[in-house]
Amino acid sequence: MKDEKLVKKIVEDTLKSYEIPPQCVLSSRYDEPSDTVIFVTNGGKKISHKVGEAIERKLTEVEMSGVLPQEELLWSKKLNQGIKQSELQKK
Repeated sequence: MKDEKLVKKIVEDTLKSYEIPPQCVLSSRYDEPSDTVIFVTNGGKKISHKVGEAIERKLTEVEMSGVLPQEELLWSKKLNQGIKQSELQKK
């Protein structure tokens, strides 16, 4: 059984390498038999990373935080309400 401090350091180093802030992690653990760090982000992404392997791809902001980007609303005088720019159509 590995020491608690060593396990905590391994998990923190893995999160740093993925550039994930601690507040975006729901749960994390270290699996000793397979030498793997497993963590789940607020965005619902489950990552299983073998210690010492290269990172295949970084997570996006949505996968980390679970917060969708807000699209800016424009005011339409014709419709008398806010409308997304992607919904505007030229006629």
